[in-house]
Amino acid sequence: MEYRIRSVLVALTGVVALAAGAPESATARELVYSSSVPAKHPVHATGLEPFFKRVEEATGGSLTFKLFPGGTLASGKTTLNAISNGTADMGLLADVYTPGDLSTSALTSDLAVLGKDARVMTGAVNQTLLIDCEPCKQDYLKHKVLPLASYSLTPYYLMCTGAPVAKPEDMAGKKIRGTGAMGQLAAAMGGTPVNVTSAEIYEALQRGQADCALGPVPWLKSYTLWDLVKSVTDRPVGTYHGTNFINIRTDTWKKLSAKEKKAVRENLARATREMAEVYEKDDAEIRKESQAKGVQWVEPAAAFGEAVEKFRENDTKRVIELAASRGVKNPEPIVDQFTKNVEKWTAIVAEIGDGTWGPEQWDRYQAALQREVFDKVQDK
Repeated sequence: MEYRIRSVLVALTGVVALAAGAPESATARELVYSSSVPAKHPVHATGLEPFFKRVEEATGGSLTFKLFPGGTLASGKTTLNAISNGTADMGLLADVYTPGDLSTSALTSDLAVLGKDARVMTGAVNQTLLIDCEPCKQDYLKHKVLPLASYSLTPYYLMCTGAPVAKPEDMAGKKIRGTGAMGQLAAAMGGTPVNVTSAEIYEALQRGQADCALGPVPWLKSYTLWDLVKSVTDRPVGTYHGTNFINIRTDTWKKLSAKEKKAVRENLARATREMAEVYEKDDAEIRKESQAKGVQWVEPAAAFGEAVEKFRENDTKRVIELAASRGVKNPEPIVDQFTKNVEKWTAIVAEIGDGTWGPEQWDRYQAALQREVFDKVQDK
């Protein structure tokens, strides 16, 4: 059934293109990309669409892309299978939705409370997945997926539709959308975790299935959560850094020419930098916009931050035990390597500069990604 759906979609795309008079090359290859997030999400407008355009130009049109957003081809939980079985050539993968299939990769994502800066975590997760953790990469390869680039979201905050949460006891009895480590944090602070995808958060809050959501500030806009959220607890609690946004089915990759593979690889650092940059920019702007819309940013009591830090101090043991229960062999060295990479990228980001970056600093960050990660990837 999925093969037939894809065939119809691709065929219709070709008919529309011909009807519009678009030029078509006999050697052109169109890659189908499946995304579960809304069409206006920044990963499309800032990350993927410019990336697709640059690759198309670099290949002279021999490689083109068709994006299916909003779960029209596959949901967040089924995208991995869609790529594996050939329904899609590429797709947006978040390992938190398929921890049983990507158990080693999910190990680093489960260390969410280590995240304090998305620029740091973007560098660390790419270096770990693509260079330093072969078992992590094998998680994808065994599903016929070649990972190419990931990014980290900016720090998570607690966003609630009801009374503000200012201290740990305010969490008691609240249903809180939080996956992976975020769900564990919610539970440790007295809440009840609700496991739904990011695309399902609005409906969960609207229907009362969740009272609060843990997520980055840009979600207030990209998922229009600010239509429902009344307060945000102004204390970051970690990051989600397991979004693999550029990857490709291994069978598809093998069919690409050397020129096409080069065009893809040479544009990965820029696309990754642009995702990190847009999230940092949106974080500041959307915070101001949310306040103008009446969202209250609540300064929490010291006890709230202390509870988060206590969880952070003890969470590594939990993550190692969870990974082992999922069948991950020797998780400790992977945790150690990822922790070292976080420290390494903390130093790289600090050297570039603190605070808000300008174009020159972002160029230096892109160069660091190219030098420390993408130049070192061995082709498959």
